[in-house]
Amino acid sequence: MARYDQAWCDQLASAVGNGAGEHAEMRLLYVVTDTDDGKKAFNLELDKGGIVAATEGRMPRGQKADVTVTVKEAVIDQLWSGERSRDEAFMRGDLKIEGAYERWLDELVPLFSNDVWTAAWSAS
Repeated sequence: MARYDQAWCDQLASAVGNGAGEHAEMRLLYVVTDTDDGKKAFNLELDKGGIVAATEGRMPRGQKADVTVTVKEAVIDQLWSGERSRDEAFMRGDLKIEGAYERWLDELVPLFSNDVWTAAWSAS
């Protein structure tokens, strides 16, 4: 299984689960640069703090992400493992956020900082 392929997306979704949070549905696109295979992308459909769907590649034709995150692979590893602050990475330009930035700050930063997400990322 290669990181960011469909099997990896399925494993991440399974590890995180359906969630039991309070946040509304959101479509999230990650564009990961500087991987061994060049630029890779995966998208997540989130609802109530869990993953409803995880898919390799960009958003399906006709759909648009609520939030698009562009990040180098080394930085995403540091962020999701809790080794680096998302605020610091954003301020340094290592993390680019497009779209609903307020939702990123209010909903996704706390969500991705919890133990379930950290463990899921570490296992992938």
